[in-house]
Amino acid sequence: MARSRSTRRRRRGRFSFLLKFFCFALVLGAMVAALTMFFKADVIIVEGNTRYTDEQVIEASGLQVGDNLYLMNKYAHAQKIFQKLPYVESAAINRKLPDTLLIEVYECAAAAAVPGQNGTWLMSVNGKLLEQTETLPENCARVIGCLLLDPAESGDAAVAEEQAYKLEALKALLRAAEEKRMLADMETIDLGDDSCLQFTYAGRFSVKLPWNADISYKLESLATVADYLELNETGTINLMTDGKASFIPE
Repeated sequence: MARSRSTRRRRRGRFSFLLKFFCFALVLGAMVAALTMFFKADVIIVEGNTRYTDEQVIEASGLQVGDNLYLMNKYAHAQKIFQKLPYVESAAINRKLPDTLLIEVYECAAAAAVPGQNGTWLMSVNGKLLEQTETLPENCARVIGCLLLDPAESGDAAVAEEQAYKLEALKALLRAAEEKRMLADMETIDLGDDSCLQFTYAGRFSVKLPWNADISYKLESLATVADYLELNETGTINLMTDGKASFIPE
């Protein structure tokens, strides 16, 4: 008798579990169906673009009107924009209920022209390669003393392993100069000297600083010295010593 009651309890337990699982699957299916039926993109908006048209950005993203707002992978679509449009530094896709997808792009400009194995390449401050060129755009520094390896549009700048520290210093210099609005005055950046990083500045100065320098601080020192000197003075600004900048006139 006891064995029969125990068997009935196990059967009721199994039935209860199956019923709960069936209800859960039913609810989940209803939710997926609702997402598929009701949350579709009727509008795609693009913001932040100046170089590329809305149509170019949308085409690069692979998004289409009618795509589901929740079932699509917005990060994968943003990555497509980054890869297909060289002058896009980053992109983000956000949902705006009930029926809108918002694509926000952040474009970049050429900060430096760097020699590669197959010609000169324009590069952003973060090291993204933009395009191959024969002419330098305005406010773009020319880099010498290094060679890009296997450059390609939308790829990351890469150099030989033993030169990697120089590339990192170059990017740090470009970022700091952009932040301090000094980038437009940089003309030629020389990475060829193992003892120091050198660049010409404002058409008047040759600047030297250590490879491992606090570049943001060194640029502040450069600006201070340049502002102190007379407009007709030219020469070398040496920032190789910690806490000290010296000017050597021509």
